[in-house]
Amino acid sequence: MKFMKTPLTILENLRHLFFWSIDALRGFKIKKHVNDITFILENYSSSEAIKLQANKKRNVLNHAISTTEFYKNYKTFDEFPIINKNIIRTRKKDFESQPFTGQKLKTVTTSGSTSIALELIQDKNKTLRNTADTIYFSKLAGFKIGYKLLYLRHWDDHLRKSNVRNFAHNIKELEVVNMNDDYISKILMQISNDASNKAWLGYPSGYELICKYLDRKHSEPLKIGVKSIIAMSEGVNKYTKESMKKYFGVPLVSRYSNMENGIVAQQKLDTNSFTINWASYYVEIFRLNEDVPADSGEPGRIIVTDLYNYAIPLIRYDTGDVGVIDYSITPPVLKHIEGRKADIIYNTKGEIISSFIVTNVVEYKGIKQGQLIQKSKKEYELKLNATSEFNQEQEIIKEFKGYLGDDANIDVTYVKEIPLLSSGKRKATINNFV
Repeated sequence: MKFMKTPLTILENLRHLFFWSIDALRGFKIKKHVNDITFILENYSSSEAIKLQANKKRNVLNHAISTTEFYKNYKTFDEFPIINKNIIRTRKKDFESQPFTGQKLKTVTTSGSTSIALELIQDKNKTLRNTADTIYFSKLAGFKIGYKLLYLRHWDDHLRKSNVRNFAHNIKELEVVNMNDDYISKILMQISNDASNKAWLGYPSGYELICKYLDRKHSEPLKIGVKSIIAMSEGVNKYTKESMKKYFGVPLVSRYSNMENGIVAQQKLDTNSFTINWASYYVEIFRLNEDVPADSGEPGRIIVTDLYNYAIPLIRYDTGDVGVIDYSITPPVLKHIEGRKADIIYNTKGEIISSFIVTNVVEYKGIKQGQLIQKSKKEYELKLNATSEFNQEQEIIKEFKGYLGDDANIDVTYVKEIPLLSSGKRKATINNFV
């Protein structure tokens, strides 16, 4: 397959200019947010940035206390309880801010992968802030407004946009479900014949399938104008990170975000730790089974206070994810994000084990996919989707015992496919014990 070089097109520049011209006509609302994010994150320790952060936090707390039923009896931040989807779902009206009643607001729907989907509202300033966050963090990964966005995820009727809107925003919707060789070949052929700068945004499991396809074709690196690669929603294994850089020529960075809030953190180029979006959120790590702060370096629940959604304030919101924060660095960073608490795997001593031990099994020749299920304290099932080339079962059991414990009982099951969730994501780990 021959790929063309892609010059910067006039249409890209026009889209870039048009976006910022519209923002200028509207009073530079997005630009002001971008400037605020830039200043705080790049001057984190300055007295002015510290003051700005403190004011944002105090203002959203006071707003929540004075305008919502749920928060009206709290006074100081430390008094505010940890909340989660279930609490919000059962008392949704109590969380909604009274001044926004009857206003036209944006509705976002959280994924139903781990529980019943939840609809939340966002006011206009919050949506502007999310746009600005996206612009700032995408730029860090090499993206510029006007580039074509290759958006690889599951597109249901709720998420899918019209062709006119996708053209205006220069987005190509790519479906991650049922990606076969024919579909991947078609994608690559289309984008190779598109003489524009491009950026990938999508699920790592989809990237992995593309890289495996290119491996089988013994492909050379593809010089097709890719300027940025961002992974979202799933953990990224070493193979996918290295292969995407090999084939498309730029580093892959992982983004930590959710529908309820927005972009909470993102890796910088060629780093593994996550830069926290302190400009838009206040992030804490709480112990897994106690509502008390975890120690620096201790895995715990990621708790987010949204500094911008005034329509439905989310203060000390338990995202359901587990991470590790490092306070020895200024500003503090998320060193690891392990995914959903319900999917955390423990070794036979009861210690948390990184999900990357599973995502990296694709480095074994012949393994296409893997999934680890914990059945009891010492009982595990390793599901492998493998070809006839794979003949290292004992080696892989030995490796996993090194992570899980010599007394771990590991049953290997061979399957034709690791099933996708309704969201199009694929779980690397499942815990049926805790």
